[in-house]
Amino acid sequence: MSQPITFFIHHQGRGHANRAMAIIRELPPERMVTILTAKPSLFDGFERPITIAALPDMIGAPVPTPGLFAQATPEVMHCVPLGVAKTRATMRTIIDHLDDVDPALFVVDVSAEIALLARIASVPAISIRMHGDRLDPGHLGAYQASVGLLAPFGEALEQGDTPGWVRAKTCYAGAFARPSIRSRPRPKRARNSGLIRTRRLSSYSPAAAARARPMRR
Repeated sequence: MSQPITFFIHHQGRGHANRAMAIIRELPPERMVTILTAKPSLFDGFERPITIAALPDMIGAPVPTPGLFAQATPEVMHCVPLGVAKTRATMRTIIDHLDDVDPALFVVDVSAEIALLARIASVPAISIRMHGDRLDPGHLGAYQASVGLLAPFGEALEQGDTPGWVRAKTCYAGAFARPSIRSRPRPKRARNSGLIRTRRLSSYSPAAAARARPMRR
């Protein structure tokens, strides 16, 4: 049996989950898929079999002391408050999951910290890019830690100052998220984008992914 693909899905808004479902629909039905998210209800009604592992909701979790709250955030990270039990539980759940299932690929949408965690845990990750100015150390660190990048926008919309190495690692897939998971027929299988492979990850090439054509409907 082939190794599964795991997704980390940020739970604020529907865009991250919609993107994940659009990608998952294009995977072979025999490919096992697991979802890590703090809001499993985002996937209610999704027609494809998936396994969901619920994460603690860290948003708004209190920092226990003013001294810990005052600690500066490292430049390479975005949200790493100190002393938060839910954060430890989240990271523990993710690491335990990655250790248990040994995924072929970990798709991170979106979190600089989780992309870095994947690299520390020796798991190949794909980071979903967001449009706009994302050249801060946190985003660039996540991009460096990832084996490839997926942009849900066309290359023509790329920021002019985006480094060449970021462009080279990016598969520009165009807009492919769907507004609803209900009342839509299952689409025909799109051509392989070059980013999600049906064989083992050892054959994955970030350079090939960067040259891949966008997904088509």
